[in-house]
Amino acid sequence: MLLKFNNLEELQKTFRTEKRCADYIANLRWGDNRYCQYCGNVKTYKLKQVGLFECKCGKKFSVRVGTIFEDSKLPLIKWFIAFWLEINHKKGVSSPQLARDLGVTVKTAWFMLHRIRWALTHNTIEKLKGDIEIDETYVGGKEKNKRTSKKV
Repeated sequence: MLLKFNNLEELQKTFRTEKRCADYIANLRWGDNRYCQYCGNVKTYKLKQVGLFECKCGKKFSVRVGTIFEDSKLPLIKWFIAFWLEINHKKGVSSPQLARDLGVTVKTAWFMLHRIRWALTHNTIEKLKGDIEIDETYVGGKEKNKRTSKKV
């Protein structure tokens, strides 16, 4: 279940702690059917550390494994805020601006934006369906107005 937020304050109230962020990602990814990211075994155990699990195969994995958050030491709330800023600003957000907003280096913000943009273009978020109006722009046109070679 994807949550929708009208403003940044709502996002920050909902995801105040790292545990809430990790639980949300775990619920989105697995629901009640959690499985090991390495061997696929469904017999996994939740550890005391936030977002960390252990499998019967002996390997530990977190909610970050296999996602764009993997290999990042940044708190998940900073990732969530970066997603919200990138998606909700009319022209996106630049890495220097994101760095100022999150209190990270420009290099880190650049890294985050690249991963976020990759996720947005690789079917990792639900696609929109039907007629979509964006900033008073209609993309696609009506079938009757297309060239004969372009008609479906």
